[in-house]
Amino acid sequence: MTTPLSSIPPSSSFAAGSSRSFKDALAGSSSSSVSKLSFTTSSFKGCPALLFEESVVSQLAAPFAFTLVDKFLLRRPNIDIIRKFFVNLKLSGSFHVGLLDPWHISIQLSNDLDYSHIFSRRSYYIQGCQM
Repeated sequence: MTTPLSSIPPSSSFAAGSSRSFKDALAGSSSSSVSKLSFTTSSFKGCPALLFEESVVSQLAAPFAFTLVDKFLLRRPNIDIIRKFFVNLKLSGSFHVGLLDPWHISIQLSNDLDYSHIFSRRSYYIQGCQM
């Protein structure tokens, strides 16, 4: 059963306060590239689940096409040191480095040349920490 997002009532726990509901987060602003978001309600191992059409998944994943997730094995340097390391690589486009957890970082790149350049190396060492 495909349900349009606009027909789902907001949850009372998210309606109050400054938090946005999952529906609002998925709907985004009026400038969102996903014009109509539809999904199928289901369950998985007894928990509620949403099943999205492949085209919707592709649209939502598009901004992350050139994103890498890297892992530090033993310890992770400070995020500012990691960002400075990527600045020193003299990448051709822009990038954004963010923390995912104490061992993983995300590197969001703007083009496939930089993506290939970073992905082609098996590992990097930043302040003696293997990534």
